[in-house]
Amino acid sequence: MKRVFFVFAAMAMAAAARPEAAAASQIISSDGTEFSVEVGKGRLIKLDRPATTVFIADANVADVLVKSPTLIYLVGKAPGGTSLYAIDASERVILSADVNVGFDEARLERTLREHAPDSQIDVSSVNDSLVLSGEVASAQTGDEILRIARRFVNAEGGEAPSWIINQMTLNAPNQINLRVRVAEVSHEARQQLGFNWSSLVTIGDATLGLATGRPILDSAGNVLRAREGGSFFGGITSDDVDINLVVDALEDKGLISILAEPNLTALSGEPASFLAGGEYPIPVPQSDEQITIQYKRFGVSLSFVATVLDSNRISLKVAPEVSQLSTTGAITLNEITVPALTTRRAETTVEMASGQSFAIAGLLQNSVSEDIEKFPGLGDLPIIGNLFRSRSFQENKSELVIIVTPYLVEPVSQRLATPLDPPTQALQATAGPDQEGETVE
Repeated sequence: MKRVFFVFAAMAMAAAARPEAAAASQIISSDGTEFSVEVGKGRLIKLDRPATTVFIADANVADVLVKSPTLIYLVGKAPGGTSLYAIDASERVILSADVNVGFDEARLERTLREHAPDSQIDVSSVNDSLVLSGEVASAQTGDEILRIARRFVNAEGGEAPSWIINQMTLNAPNQINLRVRVAEVSHEARQQLGFNWSSLVTIGDATLGLATGRPILDSAGNVLRAREGGSFFGGITSDDVDINLVVDALEDKGLISILAEPNLTALSGEPASFLAGGEYPIPVPQSDEQITIQYKRFGVSLSFVATVLDSNRISLKVAPEVSQLSTTGAITLNEITVPALTTRRAETTVEMASGQSFAIAGLLQNSVSEDIEKFPGLGDLPIIGNLFRSRSFQENKSELVIIVTPYLVEPVSQRLATPLDPPTQALQATAGPDQEGETVE
């Protein structure tokens, strides 16, 4: 929408009465063809000769206030571009200029430097958007910078989601390796340890002294603690004690049986998943009296979304799920028995340091022994098949425990050596000559 301003003689008289005010303002000559102004700020434009009409093409981007026939005050309202025209009494164009309105980048950079001194952030403008680029020390710092930028944009009349382009990078390891250990743990170990892993315990003839590391927090900031007789979560490592070493020791004593050890690597904030199990066919009747087969997955499934918070802290959203075939709820169609699917799942968010661990248990029951007899293929499944065949599990003397340990990792800059690679010169020098007096190749 165009806005037209007419200049009257009374305005000229008012301006003549205050010549010192106009002289003190920043005056820009009218011979330029482009003006830049920041949102919420203004610039004073002095014309070569009196104007009778002033046009601004887009009043949503900028506005003009006519102070006198030769003095115009240009105000920036929102990021963008528009055009400014001034015409005299003879309808001749006095001024034709492009107006670019942007944010106060320098002020935002100073604010970000004060709140995030360890980060190097550059602020620039592209068309009507604010671009944040540079490196941040942690994901938390990046989120704080975005919040400050959004409040800055909102305060200056913009719309934060549409005006900000985030091109910041994380100056920290942004890949996370998840070491997952799926184990069958005897109830003797569970009752003695309670998945607390934090006291001096005696299991059989094995004595283990453990120390607890920094506590694991849930999404609400509460410390997760073991309950009486066992826990859903537990097992925190310290700088000196590794839960995986404890698991290895218990495995040597026959109290833990490792079923699988998958490793997953994902970028910070990206999902990763693991499934060990199988697919069973489900007959689906169609409208033409035909039967098609669909396959349904079941087994042990783990989904993760890990986010790097700082140089050593990881926020981990974990969703374990165990599904198993069951005769309870099974149906028979045309003498075909279709088993039901029993599913147990959990989902939570924890925060821990790189190398710390936690355990998840209680996702399986020992009632599958009857189902194994009716569906013999269950015992052949990977991971949980070994568990189902276990006599201790069938007699309710053991249960499935999933131990998760996240690590911050960085890719290597060079190719990793393999046992098939020829020895290096340094290795040849240390190997010495062989029996015939020649250097080992």
